[in-house]
Amino acid sequence: MKKVIAVLCALLTASVIMCSCSQSKVKPLSQVFDSIKEQVELSEMTEFEFVSALDRYYGITSDEVVEFAGGINNSGVNQEEIVMIMAVDSKSADHIQTVLENRRQAKYNENKNYNPEQAQMIESCSVDRHGMYIAMFISENADKIRDIYNTQLEF
Repeated sequence: MKKVIAVLCALLTASVIMCSCSQSKVKPLSQVFDSIKEQVELSEMTEFEFVSALDRYYGITSDEVVEFAGGINNSGVNQEEIVMIMAVDSKSADHIQTVLENRRQAKYNENKNYNPEQAQMIESCSVDRHGMYIAMFISENADKIRDIYNTQLEF
């Protein structure tokens, strides 16, 4: 009986340690976006408040998303766009990654002839994926934004 109790205590202790370690790594994407806004000057962005914005701009539905944060410049001239999404599963993550890559390419194609500076900025940016997390940073400060994102989420 003492061995059973000792084993159960060991399992419980291991579970608590594993849970506390995994919990400390997870930060809400809204908090990550707040850190980005504090450290990087962004253009006037319309922030994504509801999943319907993801559907409107990207065709990403609520059943694919655990959480999200970001925004888009709607001026028509400045192409800055920040999107961070945690997908519900790998199939959704694959779809979201493809959709964001297609969006980046479409923005580049739209701007390459009439707005070469913005097209160059878009071309130098990428869609990044770490497991269920997918992000697209289209900004003159994309490298700094990516560094903040990676540091905040410990990638």
